[in-house]
Amino acid sequence: MKEFRFGIAGAGVIAHMFADGLAALPGAVLAGVASNTPGRAESFANEYRHLYPEAVAYDSYEAMAQNPDIDAVYVANLNPQHKDAAILFLTHKKPVICEKPFALNAKETREMIKCAKDNDTFLMEAMWTRFQPVTRKVMEWIESGKIGDIVSVRSEFGMELMTSADRRVVAIEKGGGALLDLGIYPISYLSMLFKQTPSAFRTLVSKAVTGVDASFEAIFQYGELERTFSKIPQTAHITVAMDRSLSKSMKITGTKGMILVHHFWAADSASLNMLSPTSDGYDTPAEVYSPEWIPTGYQYEAKEVMDLVTKGKKESSIMPLSETLSLMETLDAIRNEWGLVYPQEK
Repeated sequence: MKEFRFGIAGAGVIAHMFADGLAALPGAVLAGVASNTPGRAESFANEYRHLYPEAVAYDSYEAMAQNPDIDAVYVANLNPQHKDAAILFLTHKKPVICEKPFALNAKETREMIKCAKDNDTFLMEAMWTRFQPVTRKVMEWIESGKIGDIVSVRSEFGMELMTSADRRVVAIEKGGGALLDLGIYPISYLSMLFKQTPSAFRTLVSKAVTGVDASFEAIFQYGELERTFSKIPQTAHITVAMDRSLSKSMKITGTKGMILVHHFWAADSASLNMLSPTSDGYDTPAEVYSPEWIPTGYQYEAKEVMDLVTKGKKESSIMPLSETLSLMETLDAIRNEWGLVYPQEK
């Protein structure tokens, strides 16, 4: 098997997790890492030289973009830097997998998609949750009709990230806030489930002193199920917070049953529960899916990139660019309701 050579743009925490994931993916290697901060790429590469002895450290993104031996680039720098980095690599015909949030807003997203199409080059949002085995099993259950039509979804997703004033997620100039860093996960999951954008939404937000959103509640409506004497609204209710820990669960209720996904963003298990014909509740789980968790989970999205780029494909059907754009439009609409504008957008 020919080695597939990944480059990483950015040297933060997520970049490390992606590099760790490559170690669990046969045929994938870390060929290079780039950072605009002098010495940081070299430090990163040194951490992985025992796995990837030929990994090259670059002190600029441009230098890595010019290397013909890089097969694809994972963009993992700060949120406001995603667009410029992705466009740089796409212009050099490098396939790009760009970390979420894909960009700061829909306008930037359109520019990135246009650049990919103009250069006939692969581009994909790195929504790692979609490619994990548990998520694929959940979609298999739903698409085979196991729980009937989806009626409602309830999700919590919270982490205590506001531990100091200098954290990136608290800084408005770095594109911080709960919506872009955490809210994108359940909102993207809902888009995957309902296969459409919400027709209406309502939110309640709590802002940090820096101006970013610390937490929010959101109710979305996606459509209606026709019944003989009524119409049942298809809704979702999510709670997202970066100022406290929450359960990270996803409960999907349908007309025939219910699916509970544990730690849905990095899913380790899911249970399928069917409505009982003899009671008002659910029977014991009809099926539990709990595969072995192989750290770090980032290898599944990397495999998608490897497979598609090797086949000459330009985008993923699991995370298509049209859906990435519609998701960014939804995030824009939510921020507009809050009056949250990033300095780069002024």
